[in-house]
Amino acid sequence: MKTRYSLRTVLLSVLCPKTCALCGRYLSCGDERLTESGEREICAACMARLPRTEQGEIRQNETEMTLAGPGSDIVKQMKTLHLQRAAAYLYYEKDHPVRQLIYKMKYSDRPAIGYQLGHQAALEMQYTGFWDGIDVIVPIPLHPRRLRSRGYNQSEYIARGISAVTGIPIDTTHVLRIRNTPQQAKLKAQGEGRKANVEGAFAVNHPEQLYRKHILVVDDLLTTGETMRSCMRAMKAFRGASFSVFALCKAR
Repeated sequence: MKTRYSLRTVLLSVLCPKTCALCGRYLSCGDERLTESGEREICAACMARLPRTEQGEIRQNETEMTLAGPGSDIVKQMKTLHLQRAAAYLYYEKDHPVRQLIYKMKYSDRPAIGYQLGHQAALEMQYTGFWDGIDVIVPIPLHPRRLRSRGYNQSEYIARGISAVTGIPIDTTHVLRIRNTPQQAKLKAQGEGRKANVEGAFAVNHPEQLYRKHILVVDDLLTTGETMRSCMRAMKAFRGASFSVFALCKAR
C-alpha cells in the first residue's frame, strides 16, 4: 500500500529539508511523519542505537535508587515519597551522542526531539505495565522567566509524546516553579549544594483538584534527583496522591 503525502509536505521536504539531529542525514517525507501532531527529528538507524536502560520492567532500578537517596532503605524511602515506580528511558553520558540530543532539544529550538523520544519510550514501555493506573502527567515546570527565554518547556514535549500513545492527559497548571534557580547540571556543587539550590523551588495551586490521583512526573534528565524530590515534596499538598517518575535520560 502506497503512502500519500500532501503537496505541502513534499514541498517542505524539498525546500527546507529536515536532517537527523544525530547523524545529519536528510529525512525523507516518510521519515519526517511521526503523528498528526509531531515530526521525526531522529532517523530510524540512530533511534535504534540509543542506549536504552530497560528500566520499565525492573523494580529497584538505578532511577528508583537515585530518588531514594544514597544509602537509603529504598522500599521505605519510596513509601515516604509516595513513589509507586520510577524509570528512565535512556542513559546519559557526557561523551555519548545522547548529550547532543538533549542539548539540541533544550537550546537549539528543537523541542520535537523530546516529543519523538517520549512517543517512542511510551511505545516501547507499554508492555511493561509502567503506564498502568496513571491518572495525569505533570511535566516538571520551568520558571516563567526561563520559559519566556526558551520559548517552550522540553519536559512538556516529552509528556506530549507519552500522552499521544497512552491517552493519559497532561496537566501544566497545578505545579509551578516559583524560584528561577540555576540549572542543576551546570552546578559544580554536589549533594547538599544541589539540594539547597532547588529547595522551595516549587509550589502548587488548587491541590484539591488532584487529591488521590496517581501522577506521573516527567523530566528530561535525572542526575542526583534533587529537582525531582523537591517537586514531589511540594506535590504532597495533593493529599492521598501517589507518584510515578519518568525521566527521558538518567546520568551515569
